[in-house]
Amino acid sequence: MRLALLVVIATVSLPLFLGGQEPRAWARPVKERATDYWIELKDVPPVQAPVEEPRVTPVKTPAWQTRYTLGPGDTLNFSVYDRADLARENVQIAPDGTVSYLQAVAVRADGLTLDQLRSRIEEALSKYQKNVKVIITPSAVASKEFAIIGRVRKPGSYVLDRPTTVLEAISLAEGVQIGTVRNSAFELADFERSFVARKGRKLNVDLARLYYEGDFSQNAFLEPDDYIYVASNLENEIYVIGEVQEAGRRRMPVKLTLVKAIAEAGGFTDAAYRTHVLLVRGSIHHPTTQIANVKAILEGREADIPLQTRDIIFVSRHPFNLVERALDNAIITFMQTVTAETMNQSYNPILGGGGNKKD
Repeated sequence: MRLALLVVIATVSLPLFLGGQEPRAWARPVKERATDYWIELKDVPPVQAPVEEPRVTPVKTPAWQTRYTLGPGDTLNFSVYDRADLARENVQIAPDGTVSYLQAVAVRADGLTLDQLRSRIEEALSKYQKNVKVIITPSAVASKEFAIIGRVRKPGSYVLDRPTTVLEAISLAEGVQIGTVRNSAFELADFERSFVARKGRKLNVDLARLYYEGDFSQNAFLEPDDYIYVASNLENEIYVIGEVQEAGRRRMPVKLTLVKAIAEAGGFTDAAYRTHVLLVRGSIHHPTTQIANVKAILEGREADIPLQTRDIIFVSRHPFNLVERALDNAIITFMQTVTAETMNQSYNPILGGGGNKKD
């Protein structure tokens, strides 16, 4: 009984004697300093609510092909049944989305089908004619577009006037750019980091499998306002994105570590989550990931990480406890960053070079 009481007293008194130190875990001595033997136990980060899946699975028949809606730039032919003298050809829908025919002036056409527009035109004309039957046929389709940017020969916007696949889109842009080294030609495109975007999210299409392996199950049909980003295969690029002062795509003329790259990007913002920095390596379709504790690296408790070409460093704003959620946010941020920079056609050099360079 007396022995049990002594054990209880010792158990209660020990933390008081040690001065209320934080709990630590003992590791096998492998370093020179005594402080290197200890690793502080970190608090479990709060559980985040599930984020919306940033990738979209393409469908075999896009909705716009089964139910075409009109828009500015489309050209229509109008006529009235049994009144050839009232026919009007090549009437274009105005930039404000309206169209006029006879006494039906500035009728809203944007977003309507041909049948819906015909009903509105007939309703407007019924004030002037009885039992009018309007016939509308499309003359030219120009309101639906897609864009292709990056390492293609003719980047820009293209009219989506028929069902168009990803490969057909690249063909319309006259294929990928070609470079030469010592009279040997090579493609400048990197399909491991290329993607198709739809409404700000990544289309679930693996362009590397499509282009390099001929996997035509990845050859999705495009929809209006989709865009294709064809990345560069230059071997001296990295991406520092998220909560850093100067986020973006950067040239890497020398070997860098993760902490050095963040420093060259201006360092963290005040909102940065510094103990969980995500390093994304390899294809964005099937990447490998690693979590880096930059705070521990700076304190000498963990080793810095050497970077490889085309690595993506993502600094999150919020704590995360699942890599998959952080990866989804990293891919969205990566898409937004490289798209904006490609449109501006500029780089930020990490070392040397004296300012922005044209790609």
